[in-house]
Amino acid sequence: MHLQHKRKARPATTSRLVLLFAAGSFAGSLAAQPSETVPTRPAATADQDGPDHGKLPSLRRGRDILVGANDFDAALTPALAAVAEQKNVKDPGYPADLAALARIQSELRQTDKAEENYLKAIDLVEAAEGEFSMALVDTFRGLGRAYIKAARYPEAIAALESAQHVSQRNLGLFNVEQAPLLDDITTAYLGIGDTVEARRMQLERLDNAVRRFGAGDPRVIPYRYQLADYYQRSRLTISAREQYEEVLKSQEAQLGATSPGLLTPLRQLVRIDLLTAQNEEADAHARLVSILEQNADIDPVERGLSLATLGDWAIVANDPATARDYYGQAWAALSSKPDVDATTFFAKPAMIDFIAPLNAVDRGARSKPYSWGQITFDFDVSADGRPFNVATVGRQGGQPSTLETRYTRRLREAHFRPRIVAGEPVATDKVQFTHYFRFYVTDKDKDDDESENDEAAGKGPNEG
Repeated sequence: MHLQHKRKARPATTSRLVLLFAAGSFAGSLAAQPSETVPTRPAATADQDGPDHGKLPSLRRGRDILVGANDFDAALTPALAAVAEQKNVKDPGYPADLAALARIQSELRQTDKAEENYLKAIDLVEAAEGEFSMALVDTFRGLGRAYIKAARYPEAIAALESAQHVSQRNLGLFNVEQAPLLDDITTAYLGIGDTVEARRMQLERLDNAVRRFGAGDPRVIPYRYQLADYYQRSRLTISAREQYEEVLKSQEAQLGATSPGLLTPLRQLVRIDLLTAQNEEADAHARLVSILEQNADIDPVERGLSLATLGDWAIVANDPATARDYYGQAWAALSSKPDVDATTFFAKPAMIDFIAPLNAVDRGARSKPYSWGQITFDFDVSADGRPFNVATVGRQGGQPSTLETRYTRRLREAHFRPRIVAGEPVATDKVQFTHYFRFYVTDKDKDDDESENDEAAGKGPNEG
């Protein structure tokens, strides 16, 4: 099994969706949850350095500790030394040492050196263990990630599909262990602008879990959460709602209709309602309120996150007094947990219902060549969560004639969760926001006068 490594033209820009998705997919976690992370206070770590059993183990240990600390500059020296130490006599772990060095070189943007060492490692493993050795999965995946970092997306897809093929030969066609590979393949497809294939990869990820565990099994829930998150990033809000509703149905069957275990999917549904229905759909909101009232012993973090969501609902309903009450309760609940940093969680205003205006690429044929641009704004946010003094401070790509006007209007219409200090909403000056958008390369000099059509289509997100 050998890849045809042909150098491709490197795109000048990378999409915001690629960057956002890569940040999650590179973690390699099968337990993706909705993005409402609560900052925790750092805990002390014990010294994990063990006794020295020779030069090579010591070099490996030092390399791995530095990689674990993301200090790749410092990790390069012991990684190179570990490989050089085996110049004459190769240790059985030599291919893994080459792969470890390659990963460090990739992180340091030494892509050609990383590619060379990954390919050496692959050849050695294939010669010693065969072309379907499970040891090849991580090495091919590392090579694929190196190509993604270098924006060499077609080569990344080839390497990652090689890893997937080995995984399927060993663990079965629908094994769930290939989920991290599907995440990386998704990232690569987004890099070349193929949203259809990217979406197919995420659907395949869920389908594997359903085949393995059964549609109603709780172990499928993390896969549904990740697919829903992908849909939301892609502005496929209706599809995201369907996944959260499936989670809610599964949790309700397992836990009952009033269980605190329903709070997480209900919060996600409330957020989607705020984006799409602007308080007109209130079922999820009512259930969230009811569960909080019926369960006095809810975990403080779950209670705090849910109260903050209810505060967001009140902000969009233009009821700042109720919002302040909810935000104060949320602050108190989160602050009651010693390991939770409520100050950091509420440190910045958070968008609640901003929806970017649709453009020609959002509504048009995906086969036409497009590129990515970005637009950046500065504005202030009041204690009631309303933006003002909105000003464009930067733009790359696209046609400025209507772009800035439409974005500015949407920002002024949006609502924010204000910054919370000691339980009280406060105003925030000089908030900066950057949005990434697509535009047809052939149309970038004319913008196709789409603003009238965009407003006629309403504020709803695109499901195309």
